[in-house]
Amino acid sequence: MTFTRCLTVLCTLAALLLLSACGPSNTVHLVPLKPASNVLPTPSSSTIAVVQFADKRVDTSALGMRRDKSYFTTMDSPTEWMSKAIADHIGAQGYQVSYATSAAEAIKANPDYILTGSLEKLDIQENSATSFETTIRAKYVLSNRDKKLVLETLTANQSKTSLPSSSAVESLLADTLKDIINPMFQKVQSFIKH
Repeated sequence: MTFTRCLTVLCTLAALLLLSACGPSNTVHLVPLKPASNVLPTPSSSTIAVVQFADKRVDTSALGMRRDKSYFTTMDSPTEWMSKAIADHIGAQGYQVSYATSAAEAIKANPDYILTGSLEKLDIQENSATSFETTIRAKYVLSNRDKKLVLETLTANQSKTSLPSSSAVESLLADTLKDIINPMFQKVQSFIKH
């Protein structure tokens, strides 16, 4: 009986150790978004330059906090991740889109419109071993050659309960980013001549 109990306890401990190793790591990969569909631009389509957003987060070294008070971090550039996803989404809708790392670079291309902005907040919170919450807040400006057309701040929040894994956190962040991009595109599209 003692041997059976010891074996049961050891197996339980081994299973717990294995499960705890399956949880998300502190380093989060910012997965590039793939547009749902692609529409090829026509030669007369408007040209739009998307400038890499500025990073205006309070703490640019972390993406959020875990329950153990350690931080979620990334080796990727959050502003590049966001800006390229926006450019890809607009391009997939049939516009001629270029991506620039600075406004000066974008102006040289002489586009019809320039989209600039800033990432104000990107936050991941681990509420429990299986529950996560993400928040993204971004400010963007759409300008034509004469003036600013749109200045807006968007915020998106999502939460998810799932098995603990890095991919759960990464997909939650991607879904939250989509909740920023979709309304941004709808507003931008209303000002752009196709």
